Amino acid sequence: MTISSEIIKFASSRTSSFTKKELLEFLKASTEDVSAGTVHVLLNRLVESGKLAKVGRGLFSSSDKIKPPYVYIPSNVEDEMTAILKRKFPFVTYCIWKANAITPFMQHIPSMSFVLVDVERIAMEAVFQHLQGQYPESMILLNPSQSDCDRYLNMDNIIVVRPLIAEAPLSSSQGINTPSIEKILVDIVSDNVFDYAGGAELYYIYNNVFESVDVNKKKLLRYASRRNKKDQIEQILKSNNL
Repeated sequence: MTISSEIIKFASSRTSSFTKKELLEFLKASTEDVSAGTVHVLLNRLVESGKLAKVGRGLFSSSDKIKPPYVYIPSNVEDEMTAILKRKFPFVTYCIWKANAITPFMQHIPSMSFVLVDVERIAMEAVFQHLQGQYPESMILLNPSQSDCDRYLNMDNIIVVRPLIAEAPLSSSQGINTPSIEKILVDIVSDNVFDYAGGAELYYIYNNVFESVDVNKKKLLRYASRRNKKDQIEQILKSNNL
């Protein structure tokens, strides 16, 4: 068996990523005359050929363990609303998304389809008033209370205007700011609009997300710190062995 085959065998046996040092220790136990230089060259070749993946600084993984990135695909609703806000507020940062973004990861699917407009706090009131004029048939809630959420969020045509937390991790799709999976995971813990995703359902969502897509835990915990939820989210990760 070649050294390259041994490396692939080692990578496949791992349940997580590995370092060059860990690999070298494994190879020295089973292969004579292997050097750090040889391992370095072979690792680069295997990454270039797609047989291994570099998943972090000095971290490698079997390519079949790489999870796809999370991509939020905006619907016509987000497209239209983004165009409306861009014309009126060209210099304001906002993120428009639907609450049902989390339903693919849930066990019990609620009938929740309200639209979230997360916008810089300084512009919230102005955006709220503008949307009232643009969507007269919708009920638009401004940073709703718990009682407002309980009363209205299961209705149709609901738009929720909320503050966009500074340095919230956003993505971009089709020129539209969309939530990263890290933002979604923290928001469902932090915000009363997602109370229906609490309890055991919350742990199910986290486990399902981590099994399905790539999650940047540093980004997740950094945003959780900004929302004063780091301890709670670390406990979820620990409980789910994530």
